[in-house]
Amino acid sequence: MITFFQEREIEKYLWEKKISGKLLTEIKDHMISQILEIQNNENLNFEKAFQETKVNWSKDLMLVRKNIFSSQKITKIAYELDKNKNKNIFLKSLLYSLIVVVFQIVSALVLSESWYLGIHIFKIIFAVLPFALIVMYIQQKYLANKVHRDNIVVNNFIHPLFVFAVTLILDNFIKLPKNSLSIIYDYINYGSRGEITTYVFAKSVIAGVFLLTFYLFSYFSLRENIRRFKNYKKLYS
Repeated sequence: MITFFQEREIEKYLWEKKISGKLLTEIKDHMISQILEIQNNENLNFEKAFQETKVNWSKDLMLVRKNIFSSQKITKIAYELDKNKNKNIFLKSLLYSLIVVVFQIVSALVLSESWYLGIHIFKIIFAVLPFALIVMYIQQKYLANKVHRDNIVVNNFIHPLFVFAVTLILDNFIKLPKNSLSIIYDYINYGSRGEITTYVFAKSVIAGVFLLTFYLFSYFSLRENIRRFKNYKKLYS
């Protein structure tokens, strides 16, 4: 039987390994089961069984760099979970970006030019999302300072400010026509008869998908971080 103070000792060890929330609870439950099994099979006291359990978990709980953009270190098991979450966020962001492009193409086919430009999704997103990212980043920093917990892993694999730098560089690197908002409409409706060539159309669409994916990746990452902080605050307030 694990006592209250022994359970707190396990929790303290996991806190020192920068593990928190649901992952801490799951690992703690696994460790308690292993400690009890070792005690029963090898007739050891709690301290020795706990030390043996630590050795069994050493590979999963070793500290590694969170990502190439951060000096923060997290456990390998948290890193693998974070990597899978980043992959899912990226695929989700890419899917949403492609849906926006498809919507723009369909709109260009069925709407008049004035209506098309009036509800231009890219224009709305690129006007609103940068400000939303700034507000969310400030909110994340505010919650982080309020919570004061270093072991809550912040999932800023792509830093929001880095997105702006990439946007500026790409905007200067890719020379788009002055009427870039109507590129899709002009190409879909006029094709080679208009000013927009297939090369310019393809380049513009790829650049739009790339930038929108970056923006959405940052948005979903920040939203997940804010959710973590709020859940922690709600749980321990």
